[in-house]
Amino acid sequence: MSRDRDDLAGLLKWYPASWRDRYGAELVALMEDDLDGRRPSLRYRASMAASGMGQRARSAGLTGDGAAPEVRMHTGALVVLASWAALLLGGAGFAKASEHYSYTLGSAGHGVAVTAFDVVTAAAVVGAVLVLMGVSVALPATVRFLRAGGWPSVRGPVVVAVVMTAAVVVATVGVGVWAHHLTFHQRNGGDGGYGFAILAWVLLVASTVAAWTRAGIRVARRIDLDRGTLRVEAYLAVDVAAAVAVTSAAIGVWWIAMSDGASWFLAGTRPGTHPSPVTVQLAMIEGWLVAATALALYGASLVIRSLRAA
Repeated sequence: MSRDRDDLAGLLKWYPASWRDRYGAELVALMEDDLDGRRPSLRYRASMAASGMGQRARSAGLTGDGAAPEVRMHTGALVVLASWAALLLGGAGFAKASEHYSYTLGSAGHGVAVTAFDVVTAAAVVGAVLVLMGVSVALPATVRFLRAGGWPSVRGPVVVAVVMTAAVVVATVGVGVWAHHLTFHQRNGGDGGYGFAILAWVLLVASTVAAWTRAGIRVARRIDLDRGTLRVEAYLAVDVAAAVAVTSAAIGVWWIAMSDGASWFLAGTRPGTHPSPVTVQLAMIEGWLVAATALALYGASLVIRSLRAA
């Protein structure tokens, strides 16, 4: 019986620690009555995991109105930060896909494509500035947190991010040296080994961005921001969400303009041909950016509702 009870108690790991401390014993007793001596099935475990994750989301302020407005405001800002990291990855893919695009257009659609690309660039720069402003606003609280002995609680993710950044630097130098000894054709699909190396490099960069985002969120969840600072961060988060949405929309406009003026460029075929402008690469990029925008807008909605309730 003790082993069975320990097994049931293990299901509590899905719930937040504060919730376990308050209701854990009652939930274990309820599960014992519900199962009546039977071992929990896979479906039962999955339902408990889903319930626990839902409670974590409510406690963190991701869903519902149970958490304090300040908690929901903070969480919303972190959701927007995650959406910005997703935008960086999608934007990097777009930058590669649109490389040298302006030399391929005739008069048709040229102005729209160039304007859309300029909007993408401007929105990305504005978003980056806003994110850096948010980091600088939170810096004093971060320093206080570290001086108070908080480093051990965030050391793991930060060290991982630093190590991965060093790996990106080494890999970038290596790929650059390799590319210098290749022809244009080899750099653009003619060398399978180089293509695989580029793919691995892209995955490494994406993983590094994700690692830094995870580290930033870990730190942000543990620092104490006063009410005024939190409100500044909230307003910055709403602006960053707008930058994410504008960037994604402008990339969509660029795609449409290029479809009209130079669909062959999008498909990678000979100039003057008229292939379908819907390529797997661009569809994946735009789909990723739409998801990033949805995440940004959700985070912004959390922030705005919390500002009104605070």
